[in-house]
Amino acid sequence: VKGLTELANTALRQRINVKLDLAREALRIATTTGAGRNPEVLLWRGRVEREAGDVDTAVAAFKAYVASEGINRQVGLVELARAQFASDREEGSPAYYEGAVLDDSLGVAEYRKDLAYIAADSDLVAFDASRGTTRTEFLRKFWGERDRTDLRKDNERLREHYRRLHYSRRNFALVSTKRHYDIIERYRSGSKEFDDRGIIYIRHGEPSDRATLGLPGLELNETWKYSRANGDLVFHFVAKEDVQDYKLVASLYDVLGFAQSLQTQAGDSTNSQTVERLLESRERIDPLYSRLRGAGRAGLVALITQERGWGERSIATGTTFDSYELRYPDNLHARTDVMAVGHAREGNLLQFTWAVPGAVLKAIPNDRGFVYPVRIRVAIKDGQGKTVGSIDTTKYFLSGSRIPDQENLVDRVAIPVPAGMLHYHIAVEQQGERGIVMPTDSINVGQFDGSQFTISSVVLGWRNANLRWFPVPGDTVFLNPTGIYRQNAKMELYYEVYGLAPGTKYQVELQVGKRGGGRPLIALKYEEQADSTVTRSHRQVVLERVKQGDYFMHLIITGPDGRREERRAAFQVSRDKETASN
Repeated sequence: VKGLTELANTALRQRINVKLDLAREALRIATTTGAGRNPEVLLWRGRVEREAGDVDTAVAAFKAYVASEGINRQVGLVELARAQFASDREEGSPAYYEGAVLDDSLGVAEYRKDLAYIAADSDLVAFDASRGTTRTEFLRKFWGERDRTDLRKDNERLREHYRRLHYSRRNFALVSTKRHYDIIERYRSGSKEFDDRGIIYIRHGEPSDRATLGLPGLELNETWKYSRANGDLVFHFVAKEDVQDYKLVASLYDVLGFAQSLQTQAGDSTNSQTVERLLESRERIDPLYSRLRGAGRAGLVALITQERGWGERSIATGTTFDSYELRYPDNLHARTDVMAVGHAREGNLLQFTWAVPGAVLKAIPNDRGFVYPVRIRVAIKDGQGKTVGSIDTTKYFLSGSRIPDQENLVDRVAIPVPAGMLHYHIAVEQQGERGIVMPTDSINVGQFDGSQFTISSVVLGWRNANLRWFPVPGDTVFLNPTGIYRQNAKMELYYEVYGLAPGTKYQVELQVGKRGGGRPLIALKYEEQADSTVTRSHRQVVLERVKQGDYFMHLIITGPDGRREERRAAFQVSRDKETASN
């Protein structure tokens, strides 16, 4: 037993595949002996099998260990969860949370170690202060917030974290813990387990694209790109001295080394052919590298500054936060609109509308026509990063005939939210094949229960859009999630005024102006009177003589005490005969 456990421990510490294979072979031979059935040997065998890539055998070994007597159950459960997660198995969650409630110091240390790769210092302080069930609650909240932020199902982020850890140990593990840094390698992870590729992989997973270039005299190098709705991230890695230790650098030019990088950025390269090949190898990563190849001396410095700035921002973001962004093979080309308007028993309402062009919709034929399933995911956070609202639902729309390419499938969902500045994230998808993730955006939501003076978002609609909302019985609000109107169309305008006593008069100003500035093309002023603590107002604006282009509707309401509330909504005027269907 002692020989087998020490062999396994040594093989895992030395991180050399030959030693790992040797230990695995010895442990497998020992299965027919009493030593092979010893709980400690089972535990170490599971660890070796998992790191060697045989996850199923590892799971069996850990299950046998957990079922034994006189063992450290918490350590066994976290090891079992690691093995199950390594193959992206959902059943890892029960073992993970079952073990988290136990308070063995060795077991708790294993949980903390895995958490520390992405957790902020404040998270680790909270973890250290937790005990028993409060530790389980902390972990469920920690991973649950990430699931909702990335519009994922429960436990998806947890499972992905352990898959990434397993992949990084097999592909980005450091053989030597003595790391040496060059002047261009300014990021210092402090990790003695992974090179910088592993640090980024654990935080963000598989990149959207990778590129490398091998040339005599050129250091080993890789570039990773992550395509994200909130802005793409790019990471450049170079291996100097130690070919198994890739480190982050801010610019692709840093692959050339410090002196050559400075010369190149000054437009005085002595190895222009290498630079040309290096830029060419990254052209598929981003068009910026094509522009760098073709830039003249005058514009080169600005482009190089832009490229380096992108790399520096990516390192600052990528090494501080973690993500698991949704990805789709095809773009759904959906449009969305978000408005804070309306109130329900549960709270203020955020209205989410969406439109998907018929040209990209995929129908499922049935005996009544065609079914169009559309999935909408929304996550809403407050200013402290706490999730205050979310939805993940799939709707099925039945149509007697196929929706024409030039029409849109449209719909609306409403989510109760508290008042305050909120940040929302939206994804729309169809059958898992086509989808779109919208950039995170913000909206200021007032208190809409009538207790204080405020106004809703300005709601722009169009009867042709075929999407309606009924805030109260007998009242119809027209919506238009495409945000596109024909020339000379009659735009339906709706807003709500809250917190004024019945009979109170207030002033309204409406302006239509071009986005980008200039004098308003349409300007209206009028007086209205509150009919209750919630006043619903409808107006119609004819877009007469408004040419094609991008515009905004500016709503200004001045209360009886002089307080002003302002809201804006963007829209577009087009000649296209685009319509909608719901």
